[in-house]
Amino acid sequence: MSLESWLAFFVACWVISLSPGAGAIASMSCGLQYGFWRGYWNAIGLQLALVLQIAVVAAGVGAVLATSELAFSLIKWFGVGYLLWLAWKQWQAQPEALD
Repeated sequence: MSLESWLAFFVACWVISLSPGAGAIASMSCGLQYGFWRGYWNAIGLQLALVLQIAVVAAGVGAVLATSELAFSLIKWFGVGYLLWLAWKQWQAQPEALD
């Protein structure tokens, strides 16, 4: 690996490690909007979801999805439908006044 590539990788690793991720942003946003305890439970929910994700990986579901095109397509299209549903709900949400 060239020195330039290594330095670029090194800097990218630091930037990614020090910047907050989506979970941290969600917890901070929830805490700021609804209070400490709601943000706390948001963080607990994120950790429980991580445990579930690790259990799915440990069970070998990823290997099944890698070999089954049908299963992968079903999960992919379920995700598309879910994102469309979230977009629709957001589109229909009533605007809130800013204080």
